[in-house]
Amino acid sequence: HTPPPAGPAGPAHALARAAARPALLTSTTATSKAATSKAPYRGYMSATFLAAASRRRQDAASQAGPGPSLPAGFLPLPVVDGATLTYERFLREYALPRQPCLITNLGPSWRAREWSAEYLLAHEGVDQTHRVHMADGPPQEAKERRTTVGKALEAVRRAGGRPVYLSAWDYVRGNSGALQADFDVPRYFERAPAWLRENVVLGNAATDMKWLYIGTAGSGSETHVDTNLTSAWLWVAAGEKEWVCAHGGDHELLTSGSGSRAFGYKDDDDDGGAPLPDLFARDLFETWPHARSARLYRGVQRAGDVCYNPSRCVHAVRNLGGPAGVVTSLTHNFVDASNLADVAADATRSINEELLPMARSLKPRSFLKSLAKSLRIEREALVAALVELPQLLSDERLEEVVACAAAGAEPDSRAADGGAAAGPDGVARLLRAELHGRMAAVRPAFERAARGLREALQLDADGDTPTVHASSTEQPACT
Repeated sequence: HTPPPAGPAGPAHALARAAARPALLTSTTATSKAATSKAPYRGYMSATFLAAASRRRQDAASQAGPGPSLPAGFLPLPVVDGATLTYERFLREYALPRQPCLITNLGPSWRAREWSAEYLLAHEGVDQTHRVHMADGPPQEAKERRTTVGKALEAVRRAGGRPVYLSAWDYVRGNSGALQADFDVPRYFERAPAWLRENVVLGNAATDMKWLYIGTAGSGSETHVDTNLTSAWLWVAAGEKEWVCAHGGDHELLTSGSGSRAFGYKDDDDDGGAPLPDLFARDLFETWPHARSARLYRGVQRAGDVCYNPSRCVHAVRNLGGPAGVVTSLTHNFVDASNLADVAADATRSINEELLPMARSLKPRSFLKSLAKSLRIEREALVAALVELPQLLSDERLEEVVACAAAGAEPDSRAADGGAAAGPDGVARLLRAELHGRMAAVRPAFERAARGLREALQLDADGDTPTVHASSTEQPACT
């Protein structure tokens, strides 16, 4: 469920590549499904690395217990009841370990349960003229075309059994944000301060990482990794989906040798890397033998369920069908205390490998003007974000991230220490320790890269550098 490719932008090939495919400064159309193939595996893995991966998989298999009948090599995708799942338990068992899962019983009274092509076509708050991508055919053979929201919804209605997919409709960016009144963000996700959710450097998740997916049986998304190494929650309004999700800890095992596809980049942005494996292929484990060591979870998501994909989760999904043969779903990617270190690590890579070379090869004003245009933000806002970038992960800012995540956390009698760590204070301690531990190696590299980018763009000396606003000592604006 990654977004489609963007159109060309920028005065040079390098900037056009970054404008259409930035993993750091992303727009809603920044990332596409990664290519999959049965090509031989091209990544190198030491025997020690593979042995450790195999042990992790064996441990996961022993803990999984009995489950639905699955093809050999797969583990059952964990299912947890949203009616009883606390935020603290979600963090301990799923978000922080990067464990994908299905969460049931969410949104039974949401108006979004009525979503369908007909509902959306009749909704006054939907901009039917917004341009989106439509995929015709099954995932491995799909042909994409540009069309409008209105025409795409009509195509779904008239599909007549053919696999068609309105994928990654960026409904908030596409002037249809009124649909957000039809649901509530589940309490496990997007618990972050406004400055983090709206930060253009980390993807502007509040606007540019919110999508609707509407498709018929047989459509779906090929194997991919989500943009910016963010996490995602996907809720099904109607129909069923089948998932194959890898544990986030097996990201390197499945993506080594794939180049930029390991970070959500599209196949046509060829850097010589190998395609990702087709996780639904019948001969997956014969063609990609290293996948045998991966913790690959498989399961079916039904209406009212959320599929949680943590950061670094390699996954693929296909639509099984639903009312009138159509599956309607909602996806939000997000960054918060549980995944900020991963997102920051990916931002560091993107600065060093993409933005810094471009900034050094182009005039600063041209670079900033073109990139701001491609991201659909004001140049001044982009400059402000880049100027403040070295201070983005300060101790004060990280404490705001922790405070927002922990605020209102309900007590959990199943806490590992018998309940003493339950509630907001316990969640804050848990997240603070995890976040600072993961940031120990990430933050210095991020700050060096951020300072280098700021210097390359001469933002401290070009006369239009805005004032850097320090973090407020007041309670941050949380979700």
